[in-house]
Amino acid sequence: MPDPGTTAEHPEIVLIGGGGHGAELCSYFADLAATGWGGRLLGVLDDGKPAGPWFDSRILGPLATLPRLLAERPGRRLGYLIAVGSNEVRRKLVEQVETLGTEAVFPWTLRHPEARVGRRVEIGAGTCLAPGSIVTTRVTIGRHCILNVKASVSHDCVIGDFANINPGATICGTCRIGEGCFVGAGATVINGISIGEWTVVGAGAVVVRDLPPRVTAVGVPARIIKKHATNE
Repeated sequence: MPDPGTTAEHPEIVLIGGGGHGAELCSYFADLAATGWGGRLLGVLDDGKPAGPWFDSRILGPLATLPRLLAERPGRRLGYLIAVGSNEVRRKLVEQVETLGTEAVFPWTLRHPEARVGRRVEIGAGTCLAPGSIVTTRVTIGRHCILNVKASVSHDCVIGDFANINPGATICGTCRIGEGCFVGAGATVINGISIGEWTVVGAGAVVVRDLPPRVTAVGVPARIIKKHATNE
């Protein structure tokens, strides 16, 4: 009989990050279990919290604990999900995990039972689809993205790696959202818009024109109020 830790249907998962987003993800695992999902949340890795019980799970130790967890499970694979809302921090944490250079650790994709995903949709590894999120059809969502509560992405969109589409945000059809973009809560990106990499769209903004990389845009209609010299 196969070891449950080696199968896609019954993975063991660790969360990396023990903040508010991590607490939400713990509750999502409980929802998955209630639907009969056969995997297991092993615990949470966080550099700033002591080991022990935490929320509906437990802190296993800092990120440096990951090699020990692997050593305790020879021949088994361990999935991970970055539970951090900051796109830049999430990217850096993924880079740290990847320095281990082993296929025994793999990015795991969380699709909440109440997320709706249509046909011909590609979702990258390590991405989270929260409750009430909607992806319609012919959409590509990159690696390690967050599609948060009640966010929606319509037909023929491409969402880059490490993007964060916040609660209630609406991405209309045929949009291109660059790597590391942060689309604030309740924002709307109208049909056909392109947004450059690592750009921030403020909460409630309405984007009616293309936005370049590494800027912050706010308001209705959205206007650029800041340019970023480096990733933020």
